[in-house]
Amino acid sequence: MRNWLTVQIALAMILCSFAWRQTAAEETATETVFSPPSADVVRTKIADWMKKQGHNDPAAQREVDKLWGDRNQRPSPPKMLQMVVTTFRALDADAKALIDACRFRDAPLMAPDAALLGEADRDPFFVHNLRLYFGRYLAQRRMYEEGLVVLSKVDPTQVVDPATCFFFKAVCEHHLLLKQQGLKTIEQLTERTEGVPARYLTVATLMRHDLEGLKDKSLDEISRKMLDVERRLELGRSGQKVQKVEEEIIAGLDEIIKKIEEQLGGGGGGGQGGNSNESGNNPADDSRVKGAKAPGHVDPKTFKKGGPWGELDDKKRERVRQLIGRDFPAHYRRAVEEYFRNAAKRTAPTSKN
Repeated sequence: MRNWLTVQIALAMILCSFAWRQTAAEETATETVFSPPSADVVRTKIADWMKKQGHNDPAAQREVDKLWGDRNQRPSPPKMLQMVVTTFRALDADAKALIDACRFRDAPLMAPDAALLGEADRDPFFVHNLRLYFGRYLAQRRMYEEGLVVLSKVDPTQVVDPATCFFFKAVCEHHLLLKQQGLKTIEQLTERTEGVPARYLTVATLMRHDLEGLKDKSLDEISRKMLDVERRLELGRSGQKVQKVEEEIIAGLDEIIKKIEEQLGGGGGGGQGGNSNESGNNPADDSRVKGAKAPGHVDPKTFKKGGPWGELDDKKRERVRQLIGRDFPAHYRRAVEEYFRNAAKRTAPTSKN
């Protein structure tokens, strides 16, 4: 009887193990692995696109043949993306206008018009690869909001370089402090994408470590928001979104300073963990010098309001200023100064004018 029970238990364990492995295999199968297409596949897609568009310009055809004619070449996915975009530019006037607008020298503060990327009658291969090119450009220009919108609409199965899509999307999310979205995109890049360049993997690992350590309402988060405001202002943006971030910075600093004040106010001596006097119940007597007969009174010191820092001379005061400027980033100081300016406004009497 005991042997039969042992056999039943073993059988049940084997069945459970088989079921678990089957479930795990099904979950793995549902996770899409993104891989760049081969150069031959891309050539076929380019030929199909040209046929659909009815291109018959001999000069443009010669340019495309020169670009794709060597079938022995095996370009990397980023190089292949550039070849695809060059083909679009040679054969499509709208694509040429957009690609020519994506310049870095004397680039305008506003993003180029990319209305053609939303046209429903365009070939998906054309639209998604051009979206990837445009989204990468926006991310490189530090236009992370616009870049994220464009890259989020890219279908990784349609583009020749899915790794670039995920990488620059993660860059946008990282700079915009979108922690959960960024970590998910980085996981797609590092775990479920093939042909990822080493430089992408290295930077993605750093971004993952950075996002995992990011804490809500911390001084680190506030510092990053300061940098983000500075970036937005450099791009000529000073609207409601920027003002909202500025308000979040001031509110965050206010909360941190209040917490510090509460800790300092509640951490006075005499409590648990403080320096207790164990020599008796009269600390004043214990503090007197043995053998001294004087009462221990001293002349009161008169402090001047708005005067120099204690007894520091000019050289020492300048040295302190240099240490403050060296040890703390400039945007920390600007944020603290902004905080106290706002605090002064809140406490100042209201003017009737």
